[in-house]
Amino acid sequence: MYMEDKEIDILIRLQKRDREAFRFLYEQYFAKMVLFAESYLYDEEEAKDLVQDLFFYIWDHAKTLQVMTSLKAYLYTSLRNRCLNVLRDRKIRDEHNDKLFEAQLFSGTEDVVIDEEVQRRLQEALDSLPDRCKEIILLKVVEGKKNREIAEQLDIAETTVKTQVQRAYRMLREKLVPILLLIEWLQQG
Repeated sequence: MYMEDKEIDILIRLQKRDREAFRFLYEQYFAKMVLFAESYLYDEEEAKDLVQDLFFYIWDHAKTLQVMTSLKAYLYTSLRNRCLNVLRDRKIRDEHNDKLFEAQLFSGTEDVVIDEEVQRRLQEALDSLPDRCKEIILLKVVEGKKNREIAEQLDIAETTVKTQVQRAYRMLREKLVPILLLIEWLQQG
């Protein structure tokens, strides 16, 4: 894949920090690239942020930008690499946080008298999840099923189960941090 004359012109103009060339590139690719990033990240806001960061990088490094194939290929390859980096970082964080979250939320709490307010807030957090997400997280955590078993039971892809579990953990974590701190404090007392 080689650059067309128009791409070469835009690249040369970008290297000269031509705002119109940058605006053209941004308007031509931004929305499409967000959809592309979202297909990796399953998070529209995070996808938009990543694409925006890439465009900032391109503008900041315009003078030294080295494009060997086509501009489009460069943009999408750069974005894919950024998405993969985010997923790698997210996996490392989520594996640690998911285990910590499960341990705090679902083990050892039977020794603690949890008042009605804490129970209500826990239930509200679960009820705030989308129906399918809630169903999957309950099968995973309460029934202890593996992703493969859940996928077979619900007749969905195993990757869908994994994505829904990650979303549930993230959403619950955001809502439950104060409750988890309270439970931890009660366990220490």
